[in-house]
This record gives sequence, C-alpha cells and structure tokens, in this order.
Amino acid sequence: MGGITMDSKEKQNILAEGQKYGITTTCEKYGISRTLYYRWLHRYETKGMEGLTLRKAPKSPANRTPMDLEEKVLTLIRTYPALGPREIKYLLEEIDVHLSESAVYNIMKRHNLSRREQRLAFSRKKLPKSSSGMLPYEDAKSGECWFFYLTACGHWQEEKPLYIYSIIDYQSRIACSRLYETLSMDCFEDLLTAAALPVAQNLGFQTKYLVFLEDAQLQCKNRTLFEEKVHEILHASGFDPELHFLKSEALPKEILSLRESYTKVCLSALMPRLSQSEPLSSLKIALQREIRSYNLSHKMLYEDLFLSPLEFHRRSIGVGTILPLWAYMDREY
Repeated sequence: MGGITMDSKEKQNILAEGQKYGITTTCEKYGISRTLYYRWLHRYETKGMEGLTLRKAPKSPANRTPMDLEEKVLTLIRTYPALGPREIKYLLEEIDVHLSESAVYNIMKRHNLSRREQRLAFSRKKLPKSSSGMLPYEDAKSGECWFFYLTACGHWQEEKPLYIYSIIDYQSRIACSRLYETLSMDCFEDLLTAAALPVAQNLGFQTKYLVFLEDAQLQCKNRTLFEEKVHEILHASGFDPELHFLKSEALPKEILSLRESYTKVCLSALMPRLSQSEPLSSLKIALQREIRSYNLSHKMLYEDLFLSPLEFHRRSIGVGTILPLWAYMDREY
C-alpha cells in the first residue's frame, strides 16, 4: 500500500475483513493499529460511509512553513511512539495534513527517531506522570473519574477461566463491561476502544482520572510500557487523564461499595448461565444486555433522587445526550 491514500471503500473493506477474520490479524496485514481500526469503525457506525471519507485538505496558508508540518509529525510521534511512518501518515490525513510515507520517514530519521526504541524514549519524556497519591474522586464531576477493575468469574467449559473487565465512572456510575478468557493488554484495549471511549465521547465526558485497582493484573511486566500504551489509546480518542494506581485493600468504603454493587449486577446475568454451560458468545451477549439495562434503567439513589446512571449524567451536565445506535444493539466481539 506504500504511500497511497486509502479511500472510504478500502477502509470499509478493511473493517469488514476485521469483523470476519479478526481485528488483530487484519490490522497486521494492512499495517495499521487496532486504535486506528476502532476509530474508523466508530466513525462508520455513527456516520456511515461519510465518516470514512477524508475531508478535503484546506488550502495551505501562505505563512505555513515546513517547520509547522514537522512539528505536527513530531507531536504524533510523541503521542504514538509505537507507530511507523505509514501509520503516522494515516493519522496525519485524519487532521488534514498530507505528507508521503517517505516524507514522514525522513523527518523521523532527521530527529534520530527512525527506530521504535528511539521513538519510545522520545515519547517517555513527554508523557503525563501517573500517580499513586491522593485521588480527588469525591470532587469529580460526572464523567471525570473512571475506575478499572477485573472480576474473576471462575471457570466454564473445559475449565477455562473467565474475567469481567469493567470501567465505571464514580459520580454517574455509568459503566462498560466485557467478558474475556484471558488477562491481557489486548483485552483492556478492546474494552476501551470498542466500548468505553465511544460512549464517553458521545456523552461528552471530560475525563480527568483513570484509576487502576492494583488487583487488576493484566500481566504487564513493565509498568512504564503499560502506561505508555494506555496514554496512546486515550490520546487517539481525545482523552488525556491522569493515571492512578490504587491498592484495593486501601480503597475508601465509597469506592468499595460502588465496586461491590456493580459487580453484583454483572454476576446476576452470568452465574445462572455459567452453571448451564452456555457458549461464550451467549454469555457475552447476556452481559451486554444486562449492562445496557443497568445504564439506561437501573434506578439508584443519588442524594435524594432515584435515577438511572444515564439520567443522572444528563441532569448533571444540563443537556440531553444521546447514545449511538450501536449502544442499543447486541454486538459480537
């Protein structure tokens, strides 16, 4: 594919191929990241083919210099250090900057960033710091403070383990959960890019904190590399929260209570089906439906009002919000 710009039909074909043969395999085949794949998928689901069409590049102002273009390239490299020239070129097209793959490579080479390790070192100096200190969760507004944690569901067919990956907003209690068989960064990225981030974008979340409860072991041996990857995924969707890592045994009772009550909701949909040895696809859909009902209809006490999580968020921000159509549909993953 080299330096050729992809049109909307080619992107649609890649999306379809990913759904049929697997997203990871398809992304590797076409030299794009899962982050970019899910960005295209989200735009396709919300705007159809129009969402996959590149906007016409604006006429370059007379005072635009090569240094301006170079700075845009360096900003993307700093944000996405794992990506090579081809993918950086695709991301530039998303912001109406049109450079060839070779031009991007030459900029990398000029700044000693042609190797992945060099780009990671370059990016590491610029990343926001994570924190294990005090978290101002009580003062956070709706959508500002997310918690991520894992729930082990025991075993199902052939003694395979199952885990619920969950992200829940502290104030609104809006939540996203998915069911996976392994503990991995790939599963966490799938939860973020395919569910949590698109919902957050549609609801106008201004997320300031993403909190990992430290029993949520994703088998990432290097904390720094893990943080770099998380920041990369979040930046691709326009989010730049502070990362916090909290030990579960030291959690305030409010957070423990939130986690416990939401976990009960998830398990209520799964446990009866687990005992009947239902296929994994059925378990995933059952959990999806339960979480949808929870967000839209599950009434809880917020100070002196009984509201669903979505109703509370709408009242908090003072404007109506509409979830995308796919949020109301069963989706296989």
